[in-house]
Amino acid sequence: MTNVNKKTAGKNKDSEKTTESKSPVTVKQMPDGTFEFSGGRGGFNIVAQKNKALEPYGKCIWNYGVVLELVPGEKQSAINQQIGNARFVHNNYLHERKEYYNLYKKTLTISQYQKDYLPKLKEERDYLKTSDKFVYENACRNVDNAYNRFFKGEAGFPKYASYNKPNGNSFTTNYTNNNIELKMIDRMPYVKLPKLGYIRFVLPKGKTLADIQPHGTSIKAATVTRSNTIYRISIRMEAVIDKPVFSTVIHKDDIMSVDLGLKDFGVFGNLKESDAVPNPKWTQVHAKRLRRFQQSLSRKQYDHDSASIRSPEPDVDGVSDSPYTSNYLMTDGQLKKLAAVSPSIDETYTGSRNWEKARLKVVKEQRKIADQRKDFHHKLSRAIADNCTAFICEDLAVKNMMKNRHLAKAIASVGWSQFLTMVKYKMERAGKYFRKVSRWYPSSQTCGCCGYKNADVKDLAVRKWVCPKCGTLHDRDINAQQNIFRMGMRLLQAEGIKII
Repeated sequence: MTNVNKKTAGKNKDSEKTTESKSPVTVKQMPDGTFEFSGGRGGFNIVAQKNKALEPYGKCIWNYGVVLELVPGEKQSAINQQIGNARFVHNNYLHERKEYYNLYKKTLTISQYQKDYLPKLKEERDYLKTSDKFVYENACRNVDNAYNRFFKGEAGFPKYASYNKPNGNSFTTNYTNNNIELKMIDRMPYVKLPKLGYIRFVLPKGKTLADIQPHGTSIKAATVTRSNTIYRISIRMEAVIDKPVFSTVIHKDDIMSVDLGLKDFGVFGNLKESDAVPNPKWTQVHAKRLRRFQQSLSRKQYDHDSASIRSPEPDVDGVSDSPYTSNYLMTDGQLKKLAAVSPSIDETYTGSRNWEKARLKVVKEQRKIADQRKDFHHKLSRAIADNCTAFICEDLAVKNMMKNRHLAKAIASVGWSQFLTMVKYKMERAGKYFRKVSRWYPSSQTCGCCGYKNADVKDLAVRKWVCPKCGTLHDRDINAQQNIFRMGMRLLQAEGIKII
């Protein structure tokens, strides 16, 4: 019995050794204050290994991203080729993975696909040789992540990448051997990408190259995205920062809660005071402009269902070379004749030149709204992270709320998820607390004085109500914000944090 225990103990020791990395990460502090890493086998746990090596120094790894607008110039066709290659491999891997599972009831792994399938594709299609291996690896990994989200119930079944959708208009490559770098050439900023060379980009106003990549930061990956005629690159950076220190004692006045809304962006405050932050004025201005542009675009669109295509101008031989120049609609017979002359017309036709002009107006206005909304979220989240120690909010099910067709457009326009994401990483970066209250907590229906639950407040039209039990007059949003504040304090106290 003793021998058996010794054997099992030996096995446990061996298992502990195998769980550790065979090539552990070591770190060395350089004279200029930066840190130089060595060892490690990469993978997703490399950050955890680096953090463990930095513990004696009181430092940790901080990952952040920088988005820059590209000026592709003569490299535009090469960039489009890279995007097309990534889209092709994405769809091919998804197809082969489905077929492999139907045949063998097993998962076709990324490594197996790269070993058995990808080399044959490169032999059959020479254009696939124009991209580096990381482009295809990341394309396959996107499919694998989509499967993981599907099995967790977080998303639907993985879909094929399309030219007309965001998932088919980007590619990602990883940093290795200085294949990605930022550099000034002839006083112009350039980014170097593998297989593409140097591509010029636009520096943000008032920024320098040192602001984008400070001393001691390193590039880890780059993603190039195409949106209509705009090309952007998102560069993931890695920096060593001081390890955030979370306080164990918090003053009650340094805690802030919020009840997000639609009429106002949200009610922020604590138990003493509550302030409503209105939505920016530009939302109404640009919403009207966008509505006008969308109406103009809808009048120029091609209706496939009713076959409302404009009739061709007859040419000498009776067939028009440009069949979208007339002003009246085609009959069913004319549509059949046109389909016989150009069988792929339903696949290729998107609209006239005026339709394209109207579409670009809509795209430009939508991009402007998105940029202004992001700027508003950044400024507000920065103010919160600088002025409070803990932030409490609701765990909103935005995806489910978007199913309400009456509120979906308004919910999408305010961008709650984007705002809360910004607040979270800024608070955690500063060593401050970010907590969410359960979505099932009836914050609007519960009286903040006596705890009575009023089911009549479920109606969103009820903005003020009187508690039937204690007679307290409540403002719907302020009451919800204060209830969220109280529940957040309980969560913090349950974690052992003292509130004074």
